[in-house]
Amino acid sequence: MKPITMRARADRWRRRFGFDDNDLRRHVDRLQWKVGLFLLVLFLGVSPPLCAHVVQAVHESGTRTEKEAAATRHRVSATVVKVEELRNRHRVTVAWTEPDGTRRTGGYTAWGAPAAGDRLTVWVGPGAVSTSPPPGRGWTITRTVTAGAGTLLAAGLPPLGVYLLVRRRCDRLRYRLWDAAWTRFDNHHIGP
Repeated sequence: MKPITMRARADRWRRRFGFDDNDLRRHVDRLQWKVGLFLLVLFLGVSPPLCAHVVQAVHESGTRTEKEAAATRHRVSATVVKVEELRNRHRVTVAWTEPDGTRRTGGYTAWGAPAAGDRLTVWVGPGAVSTSPPPGRGWTITRTVTAGAGTLLAAGLPPLGVYLLVRRRCDRLRYRLWDAAWTRFDNHHIGP
């Protein structure tokens, strides 16, 4: 068995995607193919620059947030001073000592309630206390990848929707043409 050459493979792809003068293709088949090709070219022309712009903006924003959080927030060991029960959460007040010896207090809202006197590791910044660490590199990369994928999806859904509507319309026309052809064939008498 002879191996398939690159030229034969390319010719097979050319014919598969409608770049031929096949007499069995109807005008509706060619119309559907042209609309699909136009929408694909439109998607490929619009989505990469749009995705690059969004990814760059999200990455820069994430990097700024990382640097700002690293400069303003630090980790401390704090003691729970008071726990107030809210509707479905708890307001926790903690106290800690800064590296310069200053005693500070702050609070945060949490689902679970630690007991008064418990020792916790919290991250503190100007006017804020949190049990979650500041965003890091992984957070920025995750947000950037998610934004890029979301942009591609948002850019791809409208052309896909238009193509599916055109395909549905072309299928209906194709079925009517087939029914007409079968009717003509059925009316053809063979024999005496």
